Amino acid sequence: MRLPEVEIGRKRFMVFPNKYAILFIVWHSRNSTLQLYRLSLITYLSSHIIRYTYEIPPIISQALINDVSSLINEGLLELATLNGRLVLRVTEVGRRMIGNFYGYRNELVVVGDYLVVKLSNLLNELSRIVNTYQDMDSRTLLSIALREESLREKGLMSSILRDLAFDLRNTCENALG
Repeated sequence: MRLPEVEIGRKRFMVFPNKYAILFIVWHSRNSTLQLYRLSLITYLSSHIIRYTYEIPPIISQALINDVSSLINEGLLELATLNGRLVLRVTEVGRRMIGNFYGYRNELVVVGDYLVVKLSNLLNELSRIVNTYQDMDSRTLLSIALREESLREKGLMSSILRDLAFDLRNTCENALG
């Protein structure tokens, strides 16, 4: 597997498509399995790396769903039901592709429209994000995402989202002891 390349100035860089970042996030999750709505929230919260347009922030992104569908069609992910909920699971083919990423770990890659980073640093940052968010309960994760969205909005919408985020907070959040 060879990543696509792009020329910037006089230098050639490999391009690391967002969908492969999604594949890595699911792979790095516990048992290489992640609920679809949690993937959407985690991706929304990692917008400093992976940029998707969200039609209904922070939950619905058609671009994210299209990339997930593409990964499923390529046989890298599979969609399953676990306890009545949709989950994504990395296939054996997907695991091999992740192994290929580690072969390029010292290469500079372009992520999105502007980020040029060493692939190993990108994978480390994605790992940090997954480790941070994968075990948070849904209310807290949604609260953080809604608070982020409230900072992007203005006026009344910002206030509504901020108040909703505050109401969803875990009662133990920000408590000492």
